[in-house]
Amino acid sequence: MKKSELHDLVLETMNEYITEAELATGDNTFTIEVDVNKNPTKKGIKVKLKPKGGTVLMDPDEKLRVSQSVQKAMNSKLAKYDLQVNIDPDIKQATDNPNELGYYIPIAQFKNLILKALKGE
Repeated sequence: MKKSELHDLVLETMNEYITEAELATGDNTFTIEVDVNKNPTKKGIKVKLKPKGGTVLMDPDEKLRVSQSVQKAMNSKLAKYDLQVNIDPDIKQATDNPNELGYYIPIAQFKNLILKALKGE
């Protein structure tokens, strides 16, 4: 199997399980989208929280508070895998929706996860 075919198969399988995932925070509900970040300075898995219809427009302070709160919650759940999400500082350039939240998990963390799994840790 070619590397590109494997990539497409993994992405298709992930999308089957994750595209319908939702997260509610306060007055807002988000759809969780997971994809591959191809930016050479931020290679890894990107996680976007896209507002669903009826989402209340957040002011900048509220958006920052929600974004940090979601980051903290994800990091506490991912800690057992030694994975950590970072807030994507470029989310404003990637979307025209001011409520969209963006995160990424650096690819190096997955390398470490795989190495630990192969060692039986």
